Amino acid sequence: MMRVYQHLGYLFRGLFVFAFIGIALGQARAEFVLKSKCEVGSDGVYLSDLVDAESGAPIPAIQIDRSPKWGAVREFTSEDLIQLINEKAQAVKVRAKVGGKKIIVTRKGRALEADEVLEALKVELSGTPFYSDGELAMEFVREWKPLLIPDGPLELKLLTKLSYRSSQTTLRFQLSDGGLPIGSFGSYVKISLWKDVWVASKSVARGMSLPEAKLQRQRMDIIKNRRELWDGSPSDSRFWFQEFISPGRIVYARSVGVKPVVRRNGLAKAIITNGVLTVSANVKVLEDGAPGDVVRVQNISTRKELIGEVIDENTVKIRKL
Repeated sequence: MMRVYQHLGYLFRGLFVFAFIGIALGQARAEFVLKSKCEVGSDGVYLSDLVDAESGAPIPAIQIDRSPKWGAVREFTSEDLIQLINEKAQAVKVRAKVGGKKIIVTRKGRALEADEVLEALKVELSGTPFYSDGELAMEFVREWKPLLIPDGPLELKLLTKLSYRSSQTTLRFQLSDGGLPIGSFGSYVKISLWKDVWVASKSVARGMSLPEAKLQRQRMDIIKNRRELWDGSPSDSRFWFQEFISPGRIVYARSVGVKPVVRRNGLAKAIITNGVLTVSANVKVLEDGAPGDVVRVQNISTRKELIGEVIDENTVKIRKL
């Protein structure tokens, strides 16, 4: 009979480590089998992680130990584990059927690669006023070494306080999983900000109209741009160029203005309103002006200088005398 038990022990030694865990359920006792290895996904190792129920009996939700770190391994002998179960689960009685073998407990984890970190950083930067007006592209200047993290959704919080836009900078950030901090990190990154902008397809002279310039739409990295971009309609004939632009250069807001409709030394009609009375006079325009501009004019008869708002190419509305 002793040999029979020895043969049974050798048969299961490499596969499973058995234990009887008796639970007082009236007069009934449930039989469980310790697994030779298990993988957990939370911060705790529970009885249900460690055993199988041969008879289909429910397994109590009792935490036996803390989980190892993500991707790490913890080893127990069957004797040590049964003793730990007895300490944590006082209503459970354990006795080993075969002892001496190690039971391996691992925690689910995954490698956090550079692409996932960069995508999370782009989401954070896009929410700031410095990087919101284009499509961000980022890369680590120094190699990102894959980091072992929990097998769950990644949460990234940017710690760096940004005060301006930069093409290369060090970003500090915190990583969490389910609200639990993984750690704080700092990485030197290169940043690009891509946007479709208007550029000159040829040399653009001062005074040239927009339609005449034949602007082109081109995708460019504007990360180092500090000027306001022009983003109007290139076919709008009301506008002209206020400065020279060389081929291939970006068109900025300051480069384009409304075309003047009154010219210096030209003639116009000045309208003067005083209560219900409106009078007009011929005036000489002293400076160029577009509709809405305020310009100086001179009464031709009296040579008195006046200030007025340009209404159209023939009319200036005089302000208070």
